[in-house]
Order: sequence, then C-alpha cells, then structure tokens
Amino acid sequence: MSQILPFKDIFKQRIFRIPDYQRGYSWEQSQLEDLWADLNNIHLHNNAYHFTGILTINNFSSQDFDNLEKEGFTNHIDREQQKVIINGVDYIPLNLVDGQQRLTTILILFSQAVKRLKDNDAKTSFSQSFFYVPDVSNKYLFGYHVDVPSHNYLIRNIFEDLSYGEEDIETLYTHNLYFAKTFFNEKLEEFSQQNLKDLNTKITDKLLFSVLNLSESAGNNLDISMVFETLNFRGKQLSGLERFKNRVLYLLSKQAFGQERIANRRIMVNKTWLEVYKWLGRNPNPKKVMDDDAFLKAFWLLYFSKQDMVAQDFKSYQKNLFEKDFNLLNIHNNHFMKPDELRKWLHCMKESVVLWYFINNPEEAEEDPEFKYYSTDKIRRSLLRLNSFPFGYGRYMLNLVLAVLVRLLPKYEYGVELTEDHERNITTIEQFLWAAERHNIMCYLLYGNKTNYNQEVTFRDINKYFISGSSAQSGASLIEQLLNARVHHFSWAGVRRNLEMGTYFYAWDGIYFILREYEEYISGIKVDREIAVNRLYPEDKLIARKSYEEINKLGNSRRRKYSYALGNLFMSNNSHSDRSFKDHKDRIQTALNRNNTVYESEKQLLDYDSWTLENIEERSEKILNVITEKWNIPNYEISFWKEYFAT
Repeated sequence: MSQILPFKDIFKQRIFRIPDYQRGYSWEQSQLEDLWADLNNIHLHNNAYHFTGILTINNFSSQDFDNLEKEGFTNHIDREQQKVIINGVDYIPLNLVDGQQRLTTILILFSQAVKRLKDNDAKTSFSQSFFYVPDVSNKYLFGYHVDVPSHNYLIRNIFEDLSYGEEDIETLYTHNLYFAKTFFNEKLEEFSQQNLKDLNTKITDKLLFSVLNLSESAGNNLDISMVFETLNFRGKQLSGLERFKNRVLYLLSKQAFGQERIANRRIMVNKTWLEVYKWLGRNPNPKKVMDDDAFLKAFWLLYFSKQDMVAQDFKSYQKNLFEKDFNLLNIHNNHFMKPDELRKWLHCMKESVVLWYFINNPEEAEEDPEFKYYSTDKIRRSLLRLNSFPFGYGRYMLNLVLAVLVRLLPKYEYGVELTEDHERNITTIEQFLWAAERHNIMCYLLYGNKTNYNQEVTFRDINKYFISGSSAQSGASLIEQLLNARVHHFSWAGVRRNLEMGTYFYAWDGIYFILREYEEYISGIKVDREIAVNRLYPEDKLIARKSYEEINKLGNSRRRKYSYALGNLFMSNNSHSDRSFKDHKDRIQTALNRNNTVYESEKQLLDYDSWTLENIEERSEKILNVITEKWNIPNYEISFWKEYFAT
C-alpha cells in the first residue's frame, strides 16, 4: 500500500540503499534549480506543504544483505527477521527502485544546511536521524550498495566522513554529486541561522512523498529491474546506455547459470559500466562532458550493427538494440548473453570507451597516465580537426574512427618498442584520418552539405572494418573509398553555389576552420581558443568605408562580394568594430607594443600600404590555396574567382 509521508518519517528506522541496476546521480543544474524553487515556494506561516513525488522501494534480497556485510554491518544483521539491529534499535533495510535522484539531492542539500548550524545539539540530532547511526564506525542510513560506483564518494566527499576511503575512480556521476554540493553551498552562502532553521523545517516537515513498497504488493511477482526500466521513462529519463545496463542485468538474472555464476557475471557487468562512466566523465569541463548515448551508438555501430543495414536501422539503433539484440522474447537463447560472448563484448566495450575518450579529448588523453595507447602528433591533430567541424558537418565520421583505432592503434607497454606491424598500423591510421579530413572538407565545408551525406555507407563500413579491416564496398580499401568514390561529386561550381546561398565567405560555416588552418600554416602554431572573424572593408558603415576609395567606386552588389570575400576577412582574439584600414593597422601595432595576442595572419596586414581590390583578390587566392594544397583538393578553375568577383 502507498503511504503519504513527510521526509522525517521516511527515515524512521529505515536504511536505504541504491542498487546496482540504478543509474548514478544524474541531476544537473536545471533539476537543482527546480528543487530550490519548490523549497522557496513553501511558506511556513501558511502551513504549506510540497508533494515531492513517489518513492518506490522493495525489501532486501540475500545478496543485498551480503553487500551490507561488506560495509561492516555483519554483527547487526538478522537475516531471518530481515532487519538490522544497531544499538538495540530495529531498522528495515530497503532498496530504492525509483526516486533516488530526488532523495539523494535533498540529502545533499540537507547535509550542507546541517553543517552550517551553530546549534551542536540540533546538528547532532539531524545527523543521527537522517545520515548515520553512531557505532564503532558510523552506519549510514542512506547510500549506494558497497560495490556500486559512488559509494565511498557520497559518504566521504559529500557527507564529509573522512573515515571512509577515497573513491578509486571518479566518474560523470561523481562529478554530478560534487556539482550539486557546490550548487547548494553557493545558495546557502548568505543564509542566517534562522534561514537555516526554516530550511531544515521545510525539508523535514513540509516535503511529502508517496512511498510504495513493491514487496508488499500482494500477489505481484514483479521483476524489480524491469519495474525500474518502466518507471524511468518519466522524469529525467534513463539514457540509452543506462537502460542498456539494466537490460543486460535483467537478462543475466534469467540465464541458467546458477546463482554464483550469475553473481560473478553481474560484477563483471558492473565493472564494465564503471569503466565506461569513468572515461565518459573523465574531462570535468562542462563543454567536454561526453554524451552517454553518443558512445552507445558508436559502440552499437562497432559491435552489433551489420553491413547490410540501411539508414533507418542506423537511425533507430536503440530499437535494434532493445528489440532485436537484447530483446525480452528470446531470453534463454540470446547469443550475446552466452558466457564467452558476454565476456568478449564487455571487454570490447571497455577498450572502446577509452579510445572514444581519446577521439573526443586527444590532448587530454595524451597527458593521462591511464591512457595506455601509442599516438602521434599527426593523429592527435587530425582528431582535433575532425572534432572542430561545425555540428552536423560529417561528425558521424568519428564513429568510423573508433573502428579504425580499436583495430589498429597499438597499446603502450613500458620498455617495449613498436614492431614494424605497429608502425605500419600507425601510418595507416594517419593516412585514414587525413582522408577523413579531406572528405569532410570537400563534402561539407566547401560543398555545403548539412545533411548526412555518405553517412549510410560509412556506417556500413564500421562493423565490417572492425571485423575484417576492409570497407563494406568491395574493390577498394577504406582510404581509397574516402579519397575517390565518396567525393566524386565535388566541383568548384558547387562550392560557388554554396557560397552564394548566404553572405558568401563571411557567414559561411567553414570560415573559422579555414582561417585557423591558414594561421597554423603561416605561424606553425595550433589555434586552440575561440576566435572572432572580422572584415577589413565594411559593407555598411559609411564613415569607415570612406577611406577605401577604390572599392567604393563599385556598385552595391560587387562591393558586397568584396566585403564578404575570403581575402577581406581576418581572425583575431576579439571582435573589432568597422574602421579605416589605417585604424586597423594602428590597432594591430598598438596590440603588439602591449604584448597582447596578435595572430601572424593579422601581422601580415601591416605589410599593406592600403587596402585595394587587388589585395582582396590576391589574399583570397592565397588563403584558399593553402587549403587545397594541404588536402590535395582538385585545383579550382581560373574562372572560380573571376566569376566570384565579376558581378
């Protein structure tokens, strides 16, 4: 039966644990803001309450009690009565099937509020009612099962009990826990003692939960992990990767292996997902946190896809994963759940996530002592380029990169030299990545495809290359396919049509890429930071245009083309207002005198006495030639620039 209980009654003589089929802590700023707003909207003088949601729980299994013993509860457990006895008080241990995100968040906030209290008696009372029961060592009322990632992190780093060991591995979920703690600390920074007292009253007395114990639902033989999967299609939904783990654990529980073998394989699955989340959350930079389902798709393409699939199969990859590869209708004969095959794809998944991290964070991985693969400057630079293309511009190519790296990139072993085969593999990787760059430049940046051009055939290549090292299309190697067949449509007339669809080079999606590459070519230094793109000759500002006498003689249409031409654009550290050419040069010289950041391509502008039509035309060709020569792109016709500037 469901009960409506205030927060303070939920913890009366209960111990809660978050089981291994649950996702880790996944709330982000928007959910934290919502909870904070809900608490602010509770007005104590109106005796107001807030319904926080449903907590779904179930009783402990024998294995759950085993986990409690690992935590140090051995002498307190009464398995026959299904309870834990501490200091003469009976506690009922329960698993949280649903609602752990809300409960965890409230306890993080509550812990930070209690910590700030100056009333030591109140602080002790709250701590021992909601967080732990004092014993030889503290026995925590809430937490993860001991083998679940984040167990030690929550207690040591969030609840600040330094008697617990440090978490060996930090993951995306531990980053989220830390973010929530920091978020609430900032909110509480200016709170008075009365504010804290009121907040604690709101939490303990005014937050209401509907509590449903599935174990007390008479006549229901429910499979808890499937209940969890169903429940979590509301609220902050499970990612596909989280749902995949839950599905694998469910299928594993139904295999005819015997309980000990199932338990061992369950540990193997949990360790694999721990490794996956360790690497997905390894870079704490919010801009570089990797998406769960981007990796899931990459791994599905690598291991589970087939070379005869079509675009709809690739688009609906999760449907294939859950309704075909790991469906609920073929539980006992599932090929991927057989012991050897399960071990094989779990091992591949652990290797793949490390390389997926490298693909998305090549420079950070190179400095990471746990990244134990060889790489070269060329490989890392190519990965940075492939990541720098505008969103949607052939980024799907990274999925194929994963297959190439999994198959070819040699692991690093201390004191062991590369073999000739390893060196050949590294050369092949460098050639492939260069071909992939060239493909994306020709098909996307220059030609303007914003769709998934060549995606279907590329996705067919992935599993084929992973298995055999060849392309899904017979007759040519993967590199040859990228260099020839898949760019055969390219023409400079198509490039010109793409440019004419907008404001020519100025608003063109490829302008940042090309100006960075030009800067790197002349300076020899890679540009990591964000840049601004500026025009020398402006289109509109009459006062600034006045000094560009030759260009001003043109009609409106041609003036606009010169203003938006490649050669009229330059990159800088900051955006700059329209001005005369002399003022541009003065600004650059002043910045140099002050040792401010000035790019080499900016410094080149100091060599010009004035800014003319000829200067713009010559500089346009010069910049584009760097790109065509570097990637061996077919030479543009003489008429390309002539027609661009003619009308």
